Amino acid sequence: MTLTGRGGAVVVFGCTLLGAVVGGLFGLRSAQGVLFVAGCLLAVSATRRTDLLTLVVSPPLLFFLVSLLSAVTVSLGEKSFLVSVVVTLAAKLTSSVPWLFLGAVLVVLIAVPRGLPANLRDLRTRVAADNPFRGRTALRDRGRGRRATDEDPVRWDESPGRLPAAKAPSTETTESEDEG
Repeated sequence: MTLTGRGGAVVVFGCTLLGAVVGGLFGLRSAQGVLFVAGCLLAVSATRRTDLLTLVVSPPLLFFLVSLLSAVTVSLGEKSFLVSVVVTLAAKLTSSVPWLFLGAVLVVLIAVPRGLPANLRDLRTRVAADNPFRGRTALRDRGRGRRATDEDPVRWDESPGRLPAAKAPSTETTESEDEG
């Protein structure tokens, strides 16, 4: 059985949610973390090689979402709902950091030999191919070797709302003065 990247994310989410429910019902504090790691291992082992990049970045977010859902559920009916959610979420996340770290590291360690570097190279190639500035030399060469005829776009002698400063008469002669 192979999963897409989204399917792997659903497996991680489902296992983590199951752990949160079991932990809440039976008072097992580490159930969410243990099942999160189990879900990460199952998902990274069953996900297609081409979708590993999607799976590698999703477990921390999924763990946070399940923890938030759990904190909201536990805080229902409390006198100060928002404060209860924030405190419960902070306590849950701080106590689960080792599980979160273990799951995320295991996903990366298993995904690297399965083909994660190839996914990163493919992503880099696709991003380079979709570069909207490719072939536009005007933007790339901007600021390099400006021509002498370019004027400075900033007028230091003029400020907004004031008349321009009087300029001294020029000593240069124009072509019409030379001819006449």
